[in-house]
Amino acid sequence: MVPFSAEIDRAAVATWPATTVERVDGWLLRHCELLNRKRSNSAVPPERGVDGIERVEEFYAARGAAAIVQVSRPDRRADLDAALAERGYRLTGPTEVMFAEAEPVVDACSAGEFDVRLEESTGPSWLAAVEAVGGTPEPSLDRLPRARFAIASRGGLPVGVGMFAESAGWCGIYGMATHPDWRGRGVATGVLCAGARWASELGARLFLQVEEDNPGARRLYAALGFRTAHHYHYRVR
Repeated sequence: MVPFSAEIDRAAVATWPATTVERVDGWLLRHCELLNRKRSNSAVPPERGVDGIERVEEFYAARGAAAIVQVSRPDRRADLDAALAERGYRLTGPTEVMFAEAEPVVDACSAGEFDVRLEESTGPSWLAAVEAVGGTPEPSLDRLPRARFAIASRGGLPVGVGMFAESAGWCGIYGMATHPDWRGRGVATGVLCAGARWASELGARLFLQVEEDNPGARRLYAALGFRTAHHYHYRVR
């Protein structure tokens, strides 16, 4: 675990939308009726202790949603993990959190055979590009205060997309997707490079979250200079 892992966790919360956010007994409770994503619909526990789980369950039950807890740095939260397991919460979504300085990522990128542009909002062109490359357009992303939406194109046709959102000196990378016909041809690297340039202009570091069962993406990010910050998983009841 790196010293600023807690900073990254806070930035991850700030750079992903939720329509309802409440603090209860030290827990940060997040719910979003627009996005069916664990990161938008999970509880972030306090740094210490296991009290308050019942309040978490009441919050999500009142919204007709499953109770989900994000257990970050589980090696340090064995007490919480055990308490949740005893209440019937199953473990899912083990994830690696990676980080990098922006400028070395830019330097590590090679020129691709396509153009990448960054848009300031989730306008029709970006949403159409997400769908064209096989992704799922997600509502509510326009709630992010400082973000850019990348479209990689070749001959005027979208071949890849990504999203970058900044908070407190950290730029999160989300929604990376490449058209199946263009995988393995540097599209994701080009999209990352464009986002890294934007982050560098802001003086921000980069971070991303990649599930541990996605070795291809993890190799790509490592090749560009990303290192492991820490791990997390979810507990779902």
